[in-house]
Amino acid sequence: MARPWQAVSVLAALARNGNLRRVELAWGASVAAELTHFVALGVFAYTTGGASAVGIAGLVRMLPAALVAPFAATLGDRFRRERFLVVVSLAGSAALGGSAAAYFFSRSELIVFALAGVVGVTSTIFRPALQATLPSLARTPEELIAANGATSTLESLGTLLGPLVAGVLVSVANAGVVFLVASGALLVAAGLVQRVQVEGRIHVIAAAGMPRPRELLAGGFRAVVSAPTTRLLVVLTTAQSFIRGCLNVLIVVGAFRLLGAGAGAVGYLTAAVGVGGLIGAFGALSLKGRRLAVPFGVSLVFWGLPIVLVAAWPHVAAAVFLLAVVGAANSVEDVAVFTLFQRIVPDDVLTRVLGIVWGLAMGAIAIGSVAATGIVALVGSRTAFVVVGAILPLVTLIVWRQLVRIDREMLPPVDELAIVEGVPMFAPLSIAAKEHMAARLVEVPVTAGEVVIRTGEAGDRFYMVADGALEVTNGVRAEARRGDFFGELALLRDIPRTATVIATTRSRLYALERDDFLAAVTGHSAVRAAGEAVVEERLQAN
Repeated sequence: MARPWQAVSVLAALARNGNLRRVELAWGASVAAELTHFVALGVFAYTTGGASAVGIAGLVRMLPAALVAPFAATLGDRFRRERFLVVVSLAGSAALGGSAAAYFFSRSELIVFALAGVVGVTSTIFRPALQATLPSLARTPEELIAANGATSTLESLGTLLGPLVAGVLVSVANAGVVFLVASGALLVAAGLVQRVQVEGRIHVIAAAGMPRPRELLAGGFRAVVSAPTTRLLVVLTTAQSFIRGCLNVLIVVGAFRLLGAGAGAVGYLTAAVGVGGLIGAFGALSLKGRRLAVPFGVSLVFWGLPIVLVAAWPHVAAAVFLLAVVGAANSVEDVAVFTLFQRIVPDDVLTRVLGIVWGLAMGAIAIGSVAATGIVALVGSRTAFVVVGAILPLVTLIVWRQLVRIDREMLPPVDELAIVEGVPMFAPLSIAAKEHMAARLVEVPVTAGEVVIRTGEAGDRFYMVADGALEVTNGVRAEARRGDFFGELALLRDIPRTATVIATTRSRLYALERDDFLAAVTGHSAVRAAGEAVVEERLQAN
């Protein structure tokens, strides 16, 4: 019973973070726009050109996104990500508005299809930019998981409600009205993101020294290829996207050939994935900040096994339940793997890496859709479920030890991050900034009687106590133990040391160099205010 309440508590904490709340609502508006456009485009294409036009529309909507996303996503690392999201939202809104105008004034397939490609690109690059922004807004690993869980929840809601709203609007009005509504949704998204302010982001590349776009893109690919953990996660995510593309086809084929249930079952089976996704997103909130690779692997297994079992129990009710399991596994997989990307990939290349991930995902979905048709033709519909469903469990089994090793070794060190999180003035920092700081800490072992800092010396470091005890003398005597810190006054006021600190027992400290400390504190308004409050308290105690 504790986990549901824990999830509610985490979501409540997420709602109190104004920046995260706004960016998640913007994501919801973006998803709504994407899904309503998908339905309206399909209806428009079918009424103007038949089934072949629907296929062409799907191709022009997805293929440019797969090709352009890795290149366009480089801009998310070149400029402020929250501003990049505003521009992307406005571009998507303009393309949808243009689609509406084309529908009402010319009914031109060429214009609507060309603008559909623009919408597909903007929808695709919104994702990596948003996911790269979250670590700079979340303040704890749990809050980051909650943010990713909210992202997955909103996407599942969009999968359920977006097509429904679009279907109603198409029925009572027309596709042009749906294009206008979708355009308005993206305007809302732009307005929400416009109010988001990222503070204290450590890795900001100055525009004056910015590499050329080709070099930026190459840096993203190097980050994927040169890091074994990132490369593994990208391969597994691409494999899962391939199976997603296969499943899109198998749901239709299974409804008619395997289940004998007709067209209505296609809707039921697709909705089952969305319902399961909502349940899975809620459950994903209970994931722990450091144990993510193994849950990711388990979710890949449950992405595949239910598909195999559909062949074993070819009944509509069983298929609905099994596909709901797939939907739940998909949400857990999304939350786990994207949190891993956000915590493992360096922040200065994160948007580019996620852009590559989504570009590969879009391409893999398209290839999977084509491959599934060939698999059905080759081995039949029932065996096709077994073949497709077995791929992810087998791949996961092969790489299982590597996933276990990621949980054990690859995430930021526990002790250093715990020390940083234990300093009250650092609490407002994002988890990305805290982990960057933790990675730059220098361990300082000291023996009993050793002087750490002396009154009158120049301030060069900020110290945090991990273990042991120290005596602090600055007119009065005090003791510093685990969780205490000192040295900030000389750094923030640019004055000589005002205290002498001597170890009374063998102790272990962590030090942060002057430049790193000042970058973290002065780059975030709330942290700067907290630091000044600490300084005033220290001075009054003297």
